[in-house]
Amino acid sequence: MRWNSLAAVAAVAIFGVLGPAATAGAQGEQPKTVHSDSVSWIANWNNGADYQGSDQAYWGDRLVLGQYASPGGFQLMNIADPAHPRPEGPFNCPGAQADVSIWKDLVIVSVDSARGAGNGPDGKPRKPEECGAPAAANAENEAGTAWEGLRIVSIANPAKPVQIATVKTDCGSHTHTLVPDPEHGRLIAYVLSYPLGVPQPNCNAQSHHKISIVEIPLASPASAKVIGTADVSPNIGCHDVTVFLPRKIAGAACISESQTWDISDPAKPKVIAHIQNPENNIHHSTAFSWDGKTMVLGDELAGAEAETGCHNDPSRTGGLWFYDVSDPANPVEKGFFKIPQQSPSGVCTAHEFNVIPLRSERNILVSGWYTGGLTVVDFTDPSQPRQLGYYIPRDPVPGTDDPAPNIWSAYWYNGHIYANNIAARGMDVFTFRDPALSAEIPLDHLNPQVQEPLPAPAATPGASSAIVLPKPRHARCTRRGAFKLRLRAPHGAKLRSAVVFVRGRRAKVVRGRALRRTVRLRGLPHGKVRIDVTLRTKTGRRISRSRTYRFC
Repeated sequence: MRWNSLAAVAAVAIFGVLGPAATAGAQGEQPKTVHSDSVSWIANWNNGADYQGSDQAYWGDRLVLGQYASPGGFQLMNIADPAHPRPEGPFNCPGAQADVSIWKDLVIVSVDSARGAGNGPDGKPRKPEECGAPAAANAENEAGTAWEGLRIVSIANPAKPVQIATVKTDCGSHTHTLVPDPEHGRLIAYVLSYPLGVPQPNCNAQSHHKISIVEIPLASPASAKVIGTADVSPNIGCHDVTVFLPRKIAGAACISESQTWDISDPAKPKVIAHIQNPENNIHHSTAFSWDGKTMVLGDELAGAEAETGCHNDPSRTGGLWFYDVSDPANPVEKGFFKIPQQSPSGVCTAHEFNVIPLRSERNILVSGWYTGGLTVVDFTDPSQPRQLGYYIPRDPVPGTDDPAPNIWSAYWYNGHIYANNIAARGMDVFTFRDPALSAEIPLDHLNPQVQEPLPAPAATPGASSAIVLPKPRHARCTRRGAFKLRLRAPHGAKLRSAVVFVRGRRAKVVRGRALRRTVRLRGLPHGKVRIDVTLRTKTGRRISRSRTYRFC
């Protein structure tokens, strides 16, 4: 997060990297890597120079690493072999904080640092929206001629990314969240920003109680434009938003409070609840369990500008909050978590995180914690979240003399954890071992703030005898109220549990004696719906089957 200026963020990076090392040096010893047995470090990439990483996005075997600065923009990585990530094309383009999203061969980049007209590094003149444009002068800000907002970049040739469009937004774009809208052939981008620094005509605390909504037509992304705004009062904007598309809801972290939104019409999000928590210092980030019933709120203590360290004390700041949003209009606080690892100084607070997609009842997330490294947390019981693993990487790495961690974002993607450091350390790759991961659901892409319906499981041969689903009615729709299914243990086996997904969302978990009875699904939606069922036997075998219906 940036509160005052790029200089302030640079200070955060410097303090976050050098603080712990300097402290250890004063005591005559170098800090060492500490980690749980369940987490292993397998790879590192860095650019061999100054590096300030930010957010991440994934498509297939491609990883987009946002670069807050030095040089800014993003770096494409090939992660087909996670143990040996390979750099592809860089997009070097100044403008913090380079929050990134990807959709096929498009990368969207947030710029929250006003750019002005002037000469670039090569001495050639630049327009404010062009790469290489210098920071805007105060006169340009006051006149409204400075630019900040979204960059839209084509990676059709990944070796040479090309900016194809820009969209100017009020107060720029600190972060953004994509909402795919295939029915209308477009992407919707919620642009999150807030007024910082000297008030401007289009960016001030009196008028900026909103987010900007940008439309990106997939057939002509160069024609992207602002199509509206949404009121988020009483806040002066929001910091981060995660959308949970199977329920058409969103969780918004708006600095002084969090909110839940109804996004039934993605171009017109509506606030349906306010979450005010005086112990949450900075409402920063959100995520959902894969049943959409628990929302996680991240608190970035002091905007990551205070070197408070991590201390195992009773205070409840700088951690993760858990809320029951079964009724999204009436969130209920359930629990809190902060890492038990201790650090005497440095920026040590929760930052960016995501929830591992599992075909089971378990809820497990991965989170970056700046100098506190990364953590893996089980919040299946949100009132008692518990740590399953952690890693604070200080392993020496080629290319830099300062291997201290400062993890901005840590995400789970297809069997690995990728951590982007706002430090010279660059990017790290980890593995995490736990029996729960046998139920992992592989994804073909991931924008961490966009929880899309999960894909169907691979069909198990012979599953129809164990999972008895009603036949779809081709001439007529299937009545929702009459829908039921039966589960049977394969010959010689005993069932442990069953999990049912509806439209890519975990909808029901069946255990014990209920496995022997008819399973009824209530509250099914109208229209075309895919039902996925996975059985687990007591020996750990999984059996899956899917079928699509038209419900009325």
